[in-house]
Amino acid sequence: MEQMAEAENAPEPGTMSMKEIIHRGDEDVPASVVADALTSAGWVYIYDTKTGDRSICNRNMLPDVLKKKREDGSQVFTCRKPGLEPKRGTYKCLLHPDQPQRKDYDELGLAVCKKSNLTSPYQVRRHMLMKHPSEWAAIQEMKQQESDALDRAFKEKVLAGAGKGA
Repeated sequence: MEQMAEAENAPEPGTMSMKEIIHRGDEDVPASVVADALTSAGWVYIYDTKTGDRSICNRNMLPDVLKKKREDGSQVFTCRKPGLEPKRGTYKCLLHPDQPQRKDYDELGLAVCKKSNLTSPYQVRRHMLMKHPSEWAAIQEMKQQESDALDRAFKEKVLAGAGKGA
């Protein structure tokens, strides 16, 4: 597999470092546990052959990952850049700093997200559900309260008009 030799190195995921204290010790484990050695096969970039999306893969898993095939028999991943750019949209996360409701969301203490390449309103909704479920719930509750308030105001107006006509 010549692709494996050509694979571009990717940074090591995680933040553990040598001599890092993993456990300080307590009643159950009286001795401290310290990272004495870190070894890794290394990580490389892989690309989806149809979308161009880049991922990282552990070198130990690379042979199996490169063997994956689609239903049509084509290869799923490659170590070579496929020459096509992943599809990028222009929809922004609802928590993006440029969103018009951002001031309201800041008042609620909601997180900020810089995601700005979603491809559809559906993808915005999925992104919110998967990446920001608490914030999504807060936004939905806020929208429901606004809707309920408008509904109440309308009903009061209708009832007030009906009382004048009687």
